[in-house]
Amino acid sequence: MLDTDQVITHVYSVYDRATRTNVHKKEVLTGSWFRKSQVTIEGKSAVSADAVIVRIPVATAADAPVIKVTDCMVLGDADIECKTLADIKKAYPECFEVQSVTYNMHSVSGYSNHVRVSGS
Repeated sequence: MLDTDQVITHVYSVYDRATRTNVHKKEVLTGSWFRKSQVTIEGKSAVSADAVIVRIPVATAADAPVIKVTDCMVLGDADIECKTLADIKKAYPECFEVQSVTYNMHSVSGYSNHVRVSGS
C-alpha cells in the first residue's frame, strides 16, 4: 500500500481479575495510514460526517492486529501509563474511538491486504 508511513497506537482494555478493573494496554502499529475527512454539506443536508480512517497493511491474516469496536486509536506513539480513556483523548487530539473494523484479506497478490478502522 502506498503512503503508509505513520505510527498509530492501538489502545485496548483487558480485564484484570485481581483488581477487578479494566487495564489499558497499547500496541504500536508502524507503517499505517491515518486520514481525517470533514463533513460534506450539499444543499441543506450533510452528506458525510467527520470521520477518521486508518488502514493497517498486513501480510497475512495471522499478522493482523485484533481490534474491537470501542477500542481507541491514537496518531503517534502515545504514553497511556496510568491514564483513563478520557485522559488519553484529552492529551492526544488525533485520537478516536473505533466504530467499525473491516479485515480485507482477499488480495490475490497480498499487496493490498489491510485492516480498515474507522471512527470519529
